[in-house]
Amino acid sequence: MKQLRADITGLRAVAVLSVTIYHLVHTLAPQYNFMQGGFVGVDIFFVISGFLMTKIICEGLERKTFGLWNFYVRRAKRICPALFATIFVFMGLGYLLIGTSDLKRMANEAVSALFFLSNFYFAGKSDYFANTALDQVFLHTWSLSVEWQFYMFYPLLLMGLAKILSAESLKKSIALLTLCSLIFGVFYTELNQKASYFLLPSRAFELLFGALAYFYPLKIKGIKPVLLEGTGLLLIALSLIVINSDAGWPTLWTVLPCFAAYLCIACNNPNSLLRNTLFQKLGLWSYSLYLVHWPIIVFAAKIGIDAYFIELLAPIFLCGLLLYYSLETRRSYGRKFTVLYGMLAVTCALITINGASFRLVTAAPEGSQYGGRNIPFEGNIYPIGDTEREIDFIVSGDSFARHYARDIQDRKLHVITVFRDGCYSFGTHVNRRPEGIIDEKCSGRYASLLEAAALYPGKKILIGQDWPRYERALCRRKNEEKIGTENFRQAIAEDLAQLAEDLQGHEVYILLTPAQTVFDIGATCMYLHELDNPLAELLRGGITCYREKELTLPPINGFLQTEISKYPNFHAIDPNKAICRGQNCTILLENLTPVFQDGLHYSIDGSRKVVEYILKEMNVQSPITLVTRQ
Repeated sequence: MKQLRADITGLRAVAVLSVTIYHLVHTLAPQYNFMQGGFVGVDIFFVISGFLMTKIICEGLERKTFGLWNFYVRRAKRICPALFATIFVFMGLGYLLIGTSDLKRMANEAVSALFFLSNFYFAGKSDYFANTALDQVFLHTWSLSVEWQFYMFYPLLLMGLAKILSAESLKKSIALLTLCSLIFGVFYTELNQKASYFLLPSRAFELLFGALAYFYPLKIKGIKPVLLEGTGLLLIALSLIVINSDAGWPTLWTVLPCFAAYLCIACNNPNSLLRNTLFQKLGLWSYSLYLVHWPIIVFAAKIGIDAYFIELLAPIFLCGLLLYYSLETRRSYGRKFTVLYGMLAVTCALITINGASFRLVTAAPEGSQYGGRNIPFEGNIYPIGDTEREIDFIVSGDSFARHYARDIQDRKLHVITVFRDGCYSFGTHVNRRPEGIIDEKCSGRYASLLEAAALYPGKKILIGQDWPRYERALCRRKNEEKIGTENFRQAIAEDLAQLAEDLQGHEVYILLTPAQTVFDIGATCMYLHELDNPLAELLRGGITCYREKELTLPPINGFLQTEISKYPNFHAIDPNKAICRGQNCTILLENLTPVFQDGLHYSIDGSRKVVEYILKEMNVQSPITLVTRQ
């Protein structure tokens, strides 16, 4: 076995600690702003990988011993066994503990991860920094897909360049390619933040920084390697403190952790500051720790385990060590393992069909579905309910307004809806979608609202939004100028002022932001009662499954109430008052139907008590009284 460089092994430890602590704090204790740049640990991993792959390929080419197929086989033996075990174990837990829709999503993620395509999958499905990340058990595998795709193309690039260029020209070509990739990555982030975050073309420069560490080692006369390495570590520490994801990633700020990692590797300090036993062990275990840390966080959150983020470090390290010593240290995998790998992929593909619904004792009730299910949301005017009666009111907003629609419809009210999900659309501002564009249907939602107000003069208007969700996405309508997060509340104030001017003659009721469980605890508990296995029985017997939970009330609601009170025809309605006593909020009804369908939005049954409260505040009489389940 080749002697490992202590500095690189220690740098792996820094990377995995950064990512793990960042994910623990960011998801389980978001009120703390500790190590907000911890996600740069992935960028450090990329630099390390780029260096090692360049070293393996170039040294093999120099000795004329490099074989492309052998390179791929060695990479597969290094990466695939631990990945296989991670997906096998957590898919098994999912099979025993979670419902059909979640298991289908898990299976789709698993298939994409097993074929190293998960970065493409998540680029189309998820916002990495949003709450929905906690629904993606294998979200972290996107970085493995980026690395594997790099492994597929990079040897071909070096082999081709080595045939036509001198060694010096090859070095310069890689440096130029690094610069071009950096420019592209920064530019692409401006166009499409989500795709830029996940895809190889915008991430390639990070791996190529590692190539620069191989081609341009640092030996500066009069400066000791320990000083260069220390400078690199200080820059990494600075990255963890000052960098955040507000403007997307990668950006020019990405150069800071990449250059820091370059310094640490290129100086090749034989007496590395990271050579202590703890960092050397963590570095050896880093891949296994990275694989298990995120699924453990997601499952702990999903089944409602009230653990502080520090308490989850123990199971993460125990599972990581078990994975490392049982599988990762071996390299003897062959045809039998390939067959097992394929069987797991096929099994996961079959689960994507119906989420293994045969596991459930009874089917999930319709009332547990999203409260706006089957209600159109194209940004146009659409009537619901009993259209034979006089119109009761107009309702407009995003999915946090639409989740009341099914209950409103069931009450036989006649309501005009103007919905567009994931959409902030008012007089002066509109939001960009994660892919960097302004959705035309979203942009037109405000015009449709004004049209509905003109068609039905004097009718009451209800407006609902998940207001803080758009803090990073607003821009001005006129010139599409981005609004910084520091100006977000001012933007809302301007929109409310314009709204008051445009809706004169109407009583306008504005819904504040609902408190959210984020973790889909209620739905998980419902399914635990429908799954017949010992583990589900153990969890539902008292470890998890509770009817109330203390939720954090959105801080923006106080600001909204103040702004709304400025206008005589505006009224604020706080939906939290319908299901919460202080911060203790109902999350599970007596019939085991969850109040929240996905941890964020109300279910059909869960919205009932809230709609009842809203109608009372609006002084709207429902023709049908529905029974509210407590």
